Amino acid sequence: MTIILLLLAVSTFFFGILILSSAKSAIHEIEAFIIFLISAVFIVGAFIVDSVNQLQKKILRNSERK
Repeated sequence: MTIILLLLAVSTFFFGILILSSAKSAIHEIEAFIIFLISAVFIVGAFIVDSVNQLQKKILRNSERK
């Protein structure tokens, strides 16, 4: 899941760059920056998923020791 979110983040970031480079009006620039925000949300989501997975592994290791 983390890899999928990171791939989505990278692809939306480059899509935002593509739109920003060909922007003809302020509306297109706003659209590009909204796509950059979506990319940031994907990155944050990937890190949250990774943190939850690491925490789950840590809890499982601690419960096996007892």
